[in-house]
Amino acid sequence: MATLTSLPFILFLVVVVTAIAENVNVPYPLLLVITGLIVGFIPGIPSWHPPSDIVLALFLPPILFSAARLISWQDVKQHIGIITSLSIFLVLFSAIAIAWVLCWLIPGIHFATGLILGAIIAPTDVIAAHSILTKMNVPRHITRTIKVESLFNDACGIVLYKSALLLAVGKSLTVPEIGHQILFIGAGGIMIGLLFAYISGIIIKQFLSHSENHLPIIMSLILAYVSYWFAEKLGASGVLAVVAAGLYHKKTERSVSASIRIAEKTVWDTLIFFLNGLIFISIGTEFPNYLHSVSYLPIKNLLMFSFATIICLFILRLVWVGITISIDQHRWQMKTGSFRQTTKAWKKSLIVSWAGMRGLVSLALAIALPPLTLSNPAVPIREIIIFLTIITILFTLIAQGLSLRPLIKILAVSKNHEDDMKKIRDVYQQLTEKALVRINSNDFNPSHPDLNLHAKDIVVTHYNNRLRHALSPSKHLHHHKHAESLLARMLQFERDMLLKMRENDEISEEIYLKILLKLDRDEVSFSPYK
Repeated sequence: MATLTSLPFILFLVVVVTAIAENVNVPYPLLLVITGLIVGFIPGIPSWHPPSDIVLALFLPPILFSAARLISWQDVKQHIGIITSLSIFLVLFSAIAIAWVLCWLIPGIHFATGLILGAIIAPTDVIAAHSILTKMNVPRHITRTIKVESLFNDACGIVLYKSALLLAVGKSLTVPEIGHQILFIGAGGIMIGLLFAYISGIIIKQFLSHSENHLPIIMSLILAYVSYWFAEKLGASGVLAVVAAGLYHKKTERSVSASIRIAEKTVWDTLIFFLNGLIFISIGTEFPNYLHSVSYLPIKNLLMFSFATIICLFILRLVWVGITISIDQHRWQMKTGSFRQTTKAWKKSLIVSWAGMRGLVSLALAIALPPLTLSNPAVPIREIIIFLTIITILFTLIAQGLSLRPLIKILAVSKNHEDDMKKIRDVYQQLTEKALVRINSNDFNPSHPDLNLHAKDIVVTHYNNRLRHALSPSKHLHHHKHAESLLARMLQFERDMLLKMRENDEISEEIYLKILLKLDRDEVSFSPYK
């Protein structure tokens, strides 16, 4: 109950801190984590400590599903080499390296126990990467690499974590058995996700495509949770099930109305922001608890453990990512025959390595860790693993997150917004011209000529206006911004007049709300490419 009663306070903090982050132009996850740290150290302040057994099952499905909707199967195919290298082999070798470091630092620790820590902190976090990179001027191919990697490496980390737990309690597993388990769990998760997404697609297309009650949006939420829970219940990868379901669900979205798609984006954006806020705040608030649990250990040892873990993790990632990206970029140039100027491999490698932050999955796996025993029972190995996990999360989020923007500026790597806008205008113009050709073609015969003649004129006028807007030169874009501001003022004047009509009982509440919605849509539709 205490956890539930603290939620309103936490959500209020999320709103206030995010508003501050927007004003100072800092990614909001960073300020939320720092705020959580401060709150965690203040006695008497309510904090939210989510139960470890529900963290992954509650938070992971919608977050992964939403992230998967932002990439495509083409992205997965084009990055299959990077996915294999970074999401599987880098996670595996990072976990082994961390296990070796922990065994070297702490006498009496088993390699399997060290492997648990490695499996926990080896995968990067899709939430942290997406939340922080969204506000930064990073080239699209770099953000795509980071997102695709972090979507898939959680699955490998979780499988490795479960295998390490079995080894730690005395079960014997060979390397081929672990590899077979990874393949079986991964393939099973993908198949389950695709199956549920296919069934969901049929339901939406056949029964819900014309629904006015936002039922397709509810179905997408159900799909995210059911695919994850069902896969986990069968022993498959819930992570890959959700990712596969999210990728396939994009095809289903085409069968619903435009208003549903707009509402769906709003619902998902709001939900993910809400979940992210709780996660990043809780990361900060958890630290004081586990710092207290290891407070009797020498501070020198804790600093040495933390430093060795973070340095080992970063150096291995930097080297591995550098080799992977260099090979991938060279292979792409050989395949396409294109040697045009692209971001230098070492610059891309440094940014991708620096953006390798840890978050939700690492925190949840650490908190869910059962008690572990050593030959020296005086060493609280479980508490040390959780402490090192949270230290790694905090360092990658705060230190690397805050320094990522300056690093991008120093490397002079940035996205060209003018090129993006030109590409958008060109595609928009092509679509408009082809639509005009189609509606004026001889094979486009209306079923009711007298009735559709006027309708055709209205639609042609609409497309001509679109074409005129698409053909407007980029140097006039600032005029359009002024026009947006002017239209916003005029629409606000209309809203004020509409409200007076409602207050004077000239119109009903239903009519008032419908016209208000139409005015809101007019304002949104006037803004270009948002």
